[in-house]
Amino acid sequence: MEDDGSEGDSVSAALCRYIREAIVQAGGWLPFDRFMALALYTPGLGYYSRDSRQFGLLPASGSDFVTAPELSPLFGRALARQVAQALQASGSTEVWEFGAGSGALALQLLDTLGDAVTHYRIVDLSGSLRARQRDRLAVHAHKVEWLDVLPDSLHGVVIGNEVLDAMPVQLLHFDGTQWF
Repeated sequence: MEDDGSEGDSVSAALCRYIREAIVQAGGWLPFDRFMALALYTPGLGYYSRDSRQFGLLPASGSDFVTAPELSPLFGRALARQVAQALQASGSTEVWEFGAGSGALALQLLDTLGDAVTHYRIVDLSGSLRARQRDRLAVHAHKVEWLDVLPDSLHGVVIGNEVLDAMPVQLLHFDGTQWF
């Protein structure tokens, strides 16, 4: 994380300073999952937690990337067929989405699945993305709930689009005798 000062007081420079301070406070190093959580989700500074629109629009508009649900509602409609089958097989009426981004996929699924879904739970750590999701999903507000952490157990269909690479995970674990 090199910062030559050319960014001035930009969000990236502020995030670099914040992470550097966290490293110092932690004794000189951070585990990967903690570093990733800070880089992506530090309120107001992290990639997914700052107010700018880094994604959701075509890159030509200045965003970094766009996902399939943003390009066409066909992705959500196609996925809804599989979700409907999974709901029926599980006997559930709940959908859990991890990292709902702008809420585009959630809207497509809720519109397509209708009454087959009574609860749509979104696990998302970003306050700015939650605000975008709330606006986009206002018509389904009575079904949608946001969570910061996973419950001890859940029953329903779990989906995640373009999210595994944005989850702060532990790549290695040492239990005192061996690495996992």
